[in-house]
Amino acid sequence: MKKYILVLLLLTGAFNSHYSQDGGVYVDDKGALRWNDSRSEVRLFGVNYTAPFAFSYKALKDLGLDIKSAIDLDVKHLVRLGVKAYRIHMWDREISDREGNLLENEHMELFDYLLMKLKENGIKIILTPIAWWGTRWPMPDVETPGFSQVYSKVELLTNPNARAAQRNYLKQVINHINRYTGISYKDEPSIIAVEIVNEPHHPDDPEVVTQYIDEMYHVLRSEGFAKPIFYNISETWSDLQAQAVCNSKAEGVSFQWYPTGLVHNKMLKGNYLFNVDEYKIPSESIEGFDRKAKMVYEFDAADIGYSYMYLAMARSFREAGMQFAAVFSYDPAQIAWSNTEYQTHFINLLYTPNKAIGMMIAARAFELLPHKKSFGRYPANNKFGVFLIDRKADLALMNCDTAFYYSNSTDIYPASQEKLKHIAGVGKSPLVDYEGTGAYFLDKIDSGLWKLGVYPDAVWIKDPFEQTSLNREAARLYFKKHEIKFNASLFGEKIKLYSYDGNYKLPDSAQSFVVEPGVYLLSDNSITKEMLSAHLSGADNFLGGLFLPEHGKGKVDVYNRTESVLNAANAPDFIFTVASEKKIIDADLYARRLWWRGFQKFELEKISAYEYRLSKKDNLFRPGLIEYCVVITTDDGKSVFPGGGALTPEDWDFDPANIWRLDITDTNISVLFDPLRDRKDLVFPHFSRDMRYSLDYKTGVSFTSLNINVTYTDNPSDGFGFQNGIEQYTNDSIDYEYMTLYGSAGDATGDTIKVNLLTNDGAVYSKEIVLTLEKNEYKIPLSEFKLSEALLLPNSYPRFLPRKRKSINTSKSLKENLKNLAFLQVVNEPGSAGVRQFSIGKILLTK
Repeated sequence: MKKYILVLLLLTGAFNSHYSQDGGVYVDDKGALRWNDSRSEVRLFGVNYTAPFAFSYKALKDLGLDIKSAIDLDVKHLVRLGVKAYRIHMWDREISDREGNLLENEHMELFDYLLMKLKENGIKIILTPIAWWGTRWPMPDVETPGFSQVYSKVELLTNPNARAAQRNYLKQVINHINRYTGISYKDEPSIIAVEIVNEPHHPDDPEVVTQYIDEMYHVLRSEGFAKPIFYNISETWSDLQAQAVCNSKAEGVSFQWYPTGLVHNKMLKGNYLFNVDEYKIPSESIEGFDRKAKMVYEFDAADIGYSYMYLAMARSFREAGMQFAAVFSYDPAQIAWSNTEYQTHFINLLYTPNKAIGMMIAARAFELLPHKKSFGRYPANNKFGVFLIDRKADLALMNCDTAFYYSNSTDIYPASQEKLKHIAGVGKSPLVDYEGTGAYFLDKIDSGLWKLGVYPDAVWIKDPFEQTSLNREAARLYFKKHEIKFNASLFGEKIKLYSYDGNYKLPDSAQSFVVEPGVYLLSDNSITKEMLSAHLSGADNFLGGLFLPEHGKGKVDVYNRTESVLNAANAPDFIFTVASEKKIIDADLYARRLWWRGFQKFELEKISAYEYRLSKKDNLFRPGLIEYCVVITTDDGKSVFPGGGALTPEDWDFDPANIWRLDITDTNISVLFDPLRDRKDLVFPHFSRDMRYSLDYKTGVSFTSLNINVTYTDNPSDGFGFQNGIEQYTNDSIDYEYMTLYGSAGDATGDTIKVNLLTNDGAVYSKEIVLTLEKNEYKIPLSEFKLSEALLLPNSYPRFLPRKRKSINTSKSLKENLKNLAFLQVVNEPGSAGVRQFSIGKILLTK
């Protein structure tokens, strides 16, 4: 093997980091990825997108849809969002045989087509030829012809036959001629680099790792591929393995980031900006690391619906020196309504407009922010350059002279109306007031002339991150008409709006219009008919070929967003998303005390196009348990939710067995943790080599508890802890004095836990509690909580990222900072090897 490697080194010695292919890139001697022509720094932000492969391919096929048309639609939307980069791991199991021969099948034809469309739109590409993964997630995998089917990830590096198949496969992939462009992948200018393999698993011997990389590197070089080659350094990070990668000839190293973990089967709620505060790479001792270019092959804040996380991650990537970053994974519009492709990820212009605009803003931040520039630590780094993150408003904002982008409604004024050329947003702003929930875009064509694109309403009718199916709609589109108002100081006192295709009639001039989804020209009085006719071609195929599932046609759906526990000190806040094509005539809430026979009726207030709310003080809503349901009235009659039945609480035979329940707590307490109430919302750490655990729920004589059994092995470093979001359970009008915890040790030796209370301003207050077998109630004065450190939960991928964070410095005591409470953590530090057993019941704030 060593002789073979020596030959490889000699053969590849002529290649260095500087390349001369037109439009290409090179890596300089300081590890910076630069454009050949301008020598300027590469800054590319984009997506992964999988329509030619795996589940997306199968789903589109099963629905009888044309995949090329699906690609056309999605690429058009990616361009609309300012995407400049594309990365994907090619599913080698679908496009190769056991010997690594490339199969010229439909997957490859579709991939060629996709690459051609990306090239036409100026999108740069990094290919990862080897994925290893199966092809059917979330469905059960099937037998495939490819070589990865018969080898483990480690065997890709250690098995000689697997390495031979990979050499053969890489050679054929890089020489493959795109049937739509007539250019081989190795010579395609839009393909700027190759990442050898997706998320490899390494054997213990670091020499094997370096040898494998150099062997595959040589295959690509010997076939004439003269662009940078990357290799994954983050998947199995250790100092030894990282050094092995940096000892290789690869010019670049690749990273991922899933700061909120993966596949929680639920939407995560709360302030996770802590988790994206910094992308800290422990590379201080890795020789040669600084000379490698750095890219992010995949990233996402998984299971999160907020629109600002991409912007925070882009900021942290630039601080870490990343020059290429690709979101995983953009959902094909034709199946995005189900979020089946990867249920833990959800991003699409049509179905997640707020997140999509947030991604658009993140792309601009990635392009504009200086290399390795730090903007401090949270919360100071929520404002950086022309960008703003407002967590409470779920807002990502870009506000510069020429562009004004906002992911949610804002009252912030643009930096310059005179120089403004581009507006993109969702909701309302000082420039545009729109009632719909879809995205809209305004691009200045000339003085007094703008092009307007209005996208359909997107309504989430279920938690999109729960178990998915093509028989389940998570989100739905509505092509409703809504009023849109334009700011007179920017657009003029009397505006004219023209439907791009001429099919939609509008008033001659006004300040506001009722529009349906489509493309329009907006002009002031200075624009002549001749100028308009040059732009009103009618050729804009806005949403041509868009597939809409039959499931929701004519249906009414209600998505209950009310918390399960509220405090009696405040008026209860019932909030619902009501989705229907039909006009809602009435929306009413029926509620009763648990022991009542009848219901009390309350009218819900419509607060936006699809949102209804009740926030009202009433004797009914005193401490105790409430049962409730919602009745929606349309021309078709009444629909009762949950369930959608026709019988209402006013009918004698109404069945109340499956209605919602609300727990209203006493004004003098706040229940921060309830084992049964919170069981679906808790976040736990990864298992590790040092720590494993099991959980159970038990009702005892004194209290109901979460029973925890943790096993620590020799020299444990990772502690156990769980986290619960508590922002909705606190009441800052109460003068709390104590935290009361119900719990006990599992045996007579006792055990020590630490309770952490995390605030939205970055503080961490902690108190150690020694649990015993005899005692089960612990009343702790809040004054005993001191500034400390917290676990970062959920644990991130890659695993080398910090597992803990320190509190910010603050002079505020916990009692003074109760209004900012965000999370509660219960932590057990390992100390030494062994088994820890303890039970945690309710945790309350009390007077």
